[in-house]
Amino acid sequence: MDIIQAIVTKSQWIIAILALFVVAWARFNSPPTNRSGTTFALFFWGVIFYYALMIPLWLVVMIGLVQGSIGFDFIVGQVKAVDPKAQAQLDQYAPIVAVLIIVVASQFRQVARIDRAARAFCVRLAAIPREADRLAFELAQTTGFVPRDDLRSKVTKIVSENIGQQALSFSRDGTLPDRFTRAIGLYNLFVGPRQNAAALDFTGNGYGRSAYAMIMQMGDAVAARADARYEEMMHAGLAFFTSSLPTPELKDALNRNIAEVTNLTCGLVSRYVLFCERTHSGRLQRLARMGFAYSPGPTFGLDQWATTIFLVTAWSIGMMVFMPGTLPIDVGKVLTIAVTFGASIGFAVLGAIVVAQRFIGRKEGNTPGYPPIAELVVAGLVVVGLSIALRIGIPLVSALMQGGGYQDVLRQFIERLYGVITPFICTISLGLICSYMGCSRMSWYRVAALGALANGAALTCAGWLVAHMIGQQVLAQFYVHPQDAIQLVALSTGLTGFIVGGMVLAVFNESERIRNVAAERIATSPHKEFPLHDAPSIAGGLEPPPVTSRFDVADDLGYRDRAGVEAFEGDYVCFRPAFSSPEVISAYIIGIHWDEAESCLMFEERERVDAGHTQRGRVYIPDGRPFLNFVTLEKGAIRLIMVSRPDKSNEPARGLITTLSNPGGAQFTPASAPIVLRRVVDHTLQLGFIRPGALSYESYRRELEMVVPVFGVFAPAPPQAACVAAE
Repeated sequence: MDIIQAIVTKSQWIIAILALFVVAWARFNSPPTNRSGTTFALFFWGVIFYYALMIPLWLVVMIGLVQGSIGFDFIVGQVKAVDPKAQAQLDQYAPIVAVLIIVVASQFRQVARIDRAARAFCVRLAAIPREADRLAFELAQTTGFVPRDDLRSKVTKIVSENIGQQALSFSRDGTLPDRFTRAIGLYNLFVGPRQNAAALDFTGNGYGRSAYAMIMQMGDAVAARADARYEEMMHAGLAFFTSSLPTPELKDALNRNIAEVTNLTCGLVSRYVLFCERTHSGRLQRLARMGFAYSPGPTFGLDQWATTIFLVTAWSIGMMVFMPGTLPIDVGKVLTIAVTFGASIGFAVLGAIVVAQRFIGRKEGNTPGYPPIAELVVAGLVVVGLSIALRIGIPLVSALMQGGGYQDVLRQFIERLYGVITPFICTISLGLICSYMGCSRMSWYRVAALGALANGAALTCAGWLVAHMIGQQVLAQFYVHPQDAIQLVALSTGLTGFIVGGMVLAVFNESERIRNVAAERIATSPHKEFPLHDAPSIAGGLEPPPVTSRFDVADDLGYRDRAGVEAFEGDYVCFRPAFSSPEVISAYIIGIHWDEAESCLMFEERERVDAGHTQRGRVYIPDGRPFLNFVTLEKGAIRLIMVSRPDKSNEPARGLITTLSNPGGAQFTPASAPIVLRRVVDHTLQLGFIRPGALSYESYRRELEMVVPVFGVFAPAPPQAACVAAE
């Protein structure tokens, strides 16, 4: 009862700590792409870092509530005839109230700005990459896609009825019909079903359907762009494939739409897969079920892991109760020892499986490869640490619930410390067996039998070693004849290893057999898979230049993630002198936003009077230079705006614009002028062609005058006198 009362007394602290972690998780997942755009492990470490920053803040708020002048003492002081114990009664709720204050305070602008900076710091500290971008690029450019039967029939019907058989190809040979068919298949696999509420075969259970709905909600803008590009692709495909002599322009338009539909769809697919699966093996399996040409490696899931722990625990109970030569033991003590040993072996299996999966994934061809001894030793040491925690924690909880002390628990732990050798050796043994026999082409029962024998022999040696090291004094607590107990311990431990080895290798071989079938189906395909930029054309011409990797693009852009450039997002009033009439100022809106599909900042001009010259493009931010570059690149034509960084909300960005001007209407001339971008905060300033005498003309003109020479320089040709002196 004392333990229960202590738990109830401390429940406020327990609830507050757990609630604070939930708050940290929810906030760090804002925007939600933090979770769907990277691996679970890196996301989890980022949450831990962010949680560690919130703990001191929580403690400070709690101290202020308990001892501050505006805390609970102030509330108590305002209430007349209050109970003297009221202060203490309020103080016990300080942890929960402090969490609520932290949640509410984030709604204020200044606090939210600090919170965003803290999250950005933790994202960088956890080294979170744009894993979704890497996977999307891989799916779009280098991975084959084979639609399943139902989807294949649907794609065949769409292409045949709307365009014709000449546009249909599942050959995966890189031709234009093949890429066109592939793009239609990808779109109807993932994006199309959201409009007609069609069944999703690849989602599996309810969690998969819920994840799909969440990803499509977060990526609604990307999905809308995919819808628009899909319609354009169908029109371009109809024009190209039904033309007797298609022009290069038709081909370029079709190639561009195919690439955009593929990239946008694969971007959503990658985020869905990363959101659903926490491991590399799980992601490969889900992608293979969706039709991508992946052959997932052997796996050992949570169900098999939990079954292993249960079987080892049950087997341990049976050995301690029914094995001849054992002493009668208290039921609680039997359960404690069995559960501890079963969980330790479970951790050993988990560590061995992780190392084996990494080894198999790295191995190339049929070469045996060096054994992953270093990784297995590290995994074994981690398992030893977890086993030590179990050997202390489980008996300690049991002892406290029964009213005992911790002295006996620590004494028994020290006496049986050598028992951690068994899970350590099990990790090494299973890791080596799975690494080399998990890929065997023998029948599963042969592999299971060999794995059982090998792991049983390893754990027999481990049991013999442990029994020798702990000594007869400890063995006398469990066996009638301690001098003969070494053989019994070695036998029981070896039988445990036999069962675990057979079970693990059987599951490994089954999944490997499925993987081999998928790999052979891909290898025996009569088609050759081409990357998009190397694929031959049915018209015999050259394809567009290779698409640059997004990691290379990120290096060129000067940034990799949204966190570092989020401060630049928003709308700006852009104004500069008009090239046709210098006394007129042209003012319009430039919007800067983060594009999830491209993983970069994009800008787009709006509300231009001369709407035919509207521009959009990427934002480049050079490292170590206080400028932003707005670059428009279209068919060889380049327009550049280079301005200073808007460090403060009320400080405009100033610089130069370099573009082409055609004042005569026919001949283009390079032109440059000062330009200013002022952030739109409360209201939009005057737009259009601003002439002298207009309301905002003078303020615009003064801003433009400040550009030269601080933020831009026009270097004219040297005067004549300087030229003569030089001669």
